[in-house]
Amino acid sequence: MSEPDKDASSGTRVKGASLIARLQYLTEKGGDGLLARVLERLSAADRKILERRPLPSSLFPLELNARLDEAIAQVLNPGDPTAVYRELGRASAEQNLHKFHAIFLQGRDPHDLLSGFPAVRATYYSDGEASYEKTGDSAGTFRVVGAQSHSRPDCESTAGYFERAIELLGGKEAKVELGRCRDRGDDLCEFRCRW
Repeated sequence: MSEPDKDASSGTRVKGASLIARLQYLTEKGGDGLLARVLERLSAADRKILERRPLPSSLFPLELNARLDEAIAQVLNPGDPTAVYRELGRASAEQNLHKFHAIFLQGRDPHDLLSGFPAVRATYYSDGEASYEKTGDSAGTFRVVGAQSHSRPDCESTAGYFERAIELLGGKEAKVELGRCRDRGDDLCEFRCRW
């Protein structure tokens, strides 16, 4: 099992569970061959961490997660990386909601999940403050402020995560738009959810 990168003392850090979900996605989608093709696009240091399988509860730099997502997109669909990031988020929701957060799927609706998600996010990310605002019967906005690091792959995969989570709770035609995003120069990340 891999230990976190001790040299990355600043910046947002994410739980190893996020990295594990991506590695599992690759293995399920294309076996060890696909996993190897993705890992060979990464630096030796990144490969060492990922090949030793991260501990789910250990924290790793958000940038490592972004580099892995970018490598996956380069292999799977270099013409549309956003679609790959969204699919990674959807797969992560499928795995983590059933495995670690099943309580959110029991007798609840999408607003229940999204309003409780700031606390869940705090268990996966080392910093940033999240909030949720219900904006309609089938709409709401999730916001994250104050995170030291940000990346487009992380925001797009979070949007995919929310889309799948909403669907798992009965939301129809779930769509999540990035209203604002720090990767585009905004002061916060804002996920406008509707179903």
